[in-house]
Amino acid sequence: MMPDPPPGDVLPPAVLERIAQAIHEHYRRNQAEHKPATDPALRPWGELAETLKESNRHQAGDIGRKLRGLGYRVVHSDGMPKVAQFTPEEIERLAAMEHDRWVAERRASGWTAGAVRDVERKITPYLVSWDQLSEEVRESDRDAVRAIPELLAEAGFEIQRA
Repeated sequence: MMPDPPPGDVLPPAVLERIAQAIHEHYRRNQAEHKPATDPALRPWGELAETLKESNRHQAGDIGRKLRGLGYRVVHSDGMPKVAQFTPEEIERLAAMEHDRWVAERRASGWTAGAVRDVERKITPYLVSWDQLSEEVRESDRDAVRAIPELLAEAGFEIQRA
């Protein structure tokens, strides 16, 4: 389970779990045409390997840190949550931060770099710096961070300038 949110973040563990599931569903929708249907990462949440669920939980738990890095904070909405819009520059920064988080998570889990992705052997060609990624892979990270405002709004939270 995810640790408690950092001070200043108001996302309780149950909300982080819902956001993690929403992150996964967003990923499934966006990757369905790019990956084979047999890819383990495309399984529904209930069938997803625990390691992949944890990855989504870590991504959800890191939203507050990334937003603080841009001068934002996450607050509980008093009514209908306002859905923030990031600038292209903010999207780029958030996407690079998300990629760095993902790389650190994968390395900590024993993944290594290799030319061809092999989930069973924990090999991926994406354990490289942001600058070395293909534009297609970068766009996947951008899609993930573009979804943050809507994911938070669905959970009753919004993004405000700190």
